[in-house]
Amino acid sequence: MSISKKTISIICAAVLTLCAVVGGVVFCGMRTKASGTQMTVAAESSTVGKDEEIKVCVTASSGESMSYIKADLTYDPAMLELVGTSTDLATGANGEIQIVETLAYGETERTYELTFKALEVGSAEVSLHDAYIEGYESAELTSLGSDSTTIEVVVNNAISEDARIKEVMIAGVQKLEEKFNPDVFEYDLEVGQSMEMFICSIIPMEEDSVVTAPENLMLAMGQNRFEILVTAPAGNTQTYVFNIHRLDHELEPESETESESESETETESVQESETDLQSESLTEGETLTETEVETESETLGEELLSEAEAYSETAPETYVGE
Repeated sequence: MSISKKTISIICAAVLTLCAVVGGVVFCGMRTKASGTQMTVAAESSTVGKDEEIKVCVTASSGESMSYIKADLTYDPAMLELVGTSTDLATGANGEIQIVETLAYGETERTYELTFKALEVGSAEVSLHDAYIEGYESAELTSLGSDSTTIEVVVNNAISEDARIKEVMIAGVQKLEEKFNPDVFEYDLEVGQSMEMFICSIIPMEEDSVVTAPENLMLAMGQNRFEILVTAPAGNTQTYVFNIHRLDHELEPESETESESESETETESVQESETDLQSESLTEGETLTETEVETESETLGEELLSEAEAYSETAPETYVGE
């Protein structure tokens, strides 16, 4: 039995037609990105200051009317905080957002506005994925590609950039308040054998600064290094390093410092000088008093002598008259 080329062509055409029909039945509910159908995500600016807000727009568009939109977005909650949306149909928190909406006939474009607050300095990304749009006339659900936008969070010069430490106390460290300087960022310190943990109290210059300590605070014998990170309200940071040497014995109480000794010596010298001055003043006073007495005595003697002489001259005459 022979089959002509014409017969073979007819059979092939029938098979292809059948495949097309089956394929249409299977895939009529979903297809890949159609012409003109897309979803994009874009920030209003590429940079934002720390603690400031920025808007991110998610836009869905199609060449035909849309009946249904769905999309998932992710972001880093350590870098950004979702503080508002333009519609209740866009909801989420802690790094995840979902947009789901059924639309009325005739809409070919839809925009959703998301407002974020920048929490930390660095690079933050908002990513769009698992996005779908359903056409109104075709009833086809189109799967769309992913998209993303990157936001650079920068230091906010409008708020304080002071990331220094104002005061610090470390358990077991003697007289640290005399050694600490906010503008010196590394210290070599000693603690006694009984100190097993790095325990500190830190007060930053700015009340709103964030102080971050290492997770492991145990003190091994010998040298230990601890880094304290201070983040200013503006977002810039400063690191302080404390090299703690844990001794194999207890620390002896520190004797008075040289400055204290010098201060006491100066005080004693001043006191001695004041005493000498008082003594000299007293001596001068006594001398002046004796001189005054001698002068007064001499003056009185001279007056008495003059009166005696005058009396001796007049006495006979007076005697004679009597």
